[in-house]
Amino acid sequence: MIEEAKELAKRFLDEKTYLHSQRVAAFTEENPMIPLALKEHCIALAWLHDLWEDSACPAEEILSLDSGQKLTVHMHYITHRIQEKTYEEYICSIKNVQELYPEIWWVKLADMKDHLSQRETLTQRLKDKYTRALAILL
Repeated sequence: MIEEAKELAKRFLDEKTYLHSQRVAAFTEENPMIPLALKEHCIALAWLHDLWEDSACPAEEILSLDSGQKLTVHMHYITHRIQEKTYEEYICSIKNVQELYPEIWWVKLADMKDHLSQRETLTQRLKDKYTRALAILL
């Protein structure tokens, strides 16, 4: 599933977002706290996490990677649709399903780690946004 997810990211994301997803996937893969049984799905989700928000990738392309339909639920939670929720509500929804769907929580932590590590693009507003979100998640 990881290679297929990576290929979708490569096909549909612009270079900047693809590199972001690559770093999120690497942070996820390197995280020794993620249980081995969840690791593959977490890495695949890391590659896919921005596809619904930031590309024209059809939902069917993503969902075809997982016959168990777990990705449908994960993509629903990991995707922030601005018209649906405030950012804080979005982060709270991830926190609220942490025990049920830990993959989403792990990937969101890796996502924020990457955003916070990008010093050249990290404005004070973004730093505040992500540190408030981390406080909710942790």
